[in-house]
Amino acid sequence: MRKLQEADGLDQLIESGSAGFFPLFYHDWIHESFTDVKEMRSITFSMAAENVHKVYRQIEKYHSLERKKTAIHALKRDERKIFVMSFMKMVEYRTLDKLRELH
Repeated sequence: MRKLQEADGLDQLIESGSAGFFPLFYHDWIHESFTDVKEMRSITFSMAAENVHKVYRQIEKYHSLERKKTAIHALKRDERKIFVMSFMKMVEYRTLDKLRELH
């Protein structure tokens, strides 16, 4: 049951991200996470998924988005940066998957 709840909450956040809405992140976090393009390219989808699930398990106990943001803010800067990049990688794959469905 817990995995199902995690999947639902995370799935909704990724779906929101594919629509351009990122409620878990401040714009500064997104901007600072993409300063090194090589680092973003080095993250595979499986690495991204593993990282996102690991961090999401830590924050899923908080019910409000503001508390989740606070928990993400408490991460070390590098951990948060990798989490944001990994999340964006998952959003990218979701968006590309939807585009394939349209053709």
